[in-house]
Amino acid sequence: MKIEVRLFASLAAYADHGDMDSEGCLNLEGPATIRDAVLRLGVPEQEIKLVFLNGIGASLDSSLKDKDRVGIFPPIGGG
Repeated sequence: MKIEVRLFASLAAYADHGDMDSEGCLNLEGPATIRDAVLRLGVPEQEIKLVFLNGIGASLDSSLKDKDRVGIFPPIGGG
């Protein structure tokens, strides 16, 4: 299955992983979860604060299907 993965802020560096294509998509063998995608990209789970699946809050254990869109955010500070 092909999923679109967007890594934001400090996690964007992991988007350069060789498994992602130029459109930010990752091919996974199903069945798979968001955690499987995170592991494949080498993103440390402790650096993840928010996860969205097709624009809706999700968990790392959420199941994926072909053409899903995943957004992953780290904790963000400001001030």
